[in-house]
Amino acid sequence: MQAISQKSRGELPRNAKFNLVYNTQQCYAFAMNSWVSFLPAILGVVVVLQAGLNKKISAQWGISSAVLLNALVFAVIAAVFYFVSLGRGDLFAANMKPNVDLKTFSWWYLVPGALGCVLVFGGPMAIMRWGAVHTFILIISAQLLASLLWDYQVEGLPVSGMRIAGISLAWIGAVLVCKA
Repeated sequence: MQAISQKSRGELPRNAKFNLVYNTQQCYAFAMNSWVSFLPAILGVVVVLQAGLNKKISAQWGISSAVLLNALVFAVIAAVFYFVSLGRGDLFAANMKPNVDLKTFSWWYLVPGALGCVLVFGGPMAIMRWGAVHTFILIISAQLLASLLWDYQVEGLPVSGMRIAGISLAWIGAVLVCKA
């Protein structure tokens, strides 16, 4: 009866407090996992938008200016993220907190930045020449093949017939799209 009277007044029963906290945490974890589940699709849209917008900037300012602008914006956002994670590390997962030890630095740590530069330069150039659909179907097909090789060589994951069949279908799709 006490629970009913509390419920009618909009209150929770005393023993429901733990369940509410637990359920709230579960809902938050589910929401975060759901958001992360959509991250590859979001990144796919972001890559197209970034290259398309860079193409527009490149048409007016030149591609080197577009790349420099990208680098400046990236540097500012990265610096803010870095310093916030230094000051409020509790807001981030353990692997997102800065943990720099220059003794462990290797030359190849510079390679991802150079590859990013190639993407920022190459994306707009490819879209100018072939259009967004042709550019990205070829990028995606190449990514699938490169990912298969990476998983096998670096991560030690097996190559299966289904994976090869799926990548082959993507390549067939790329050929069909490019012929259209």
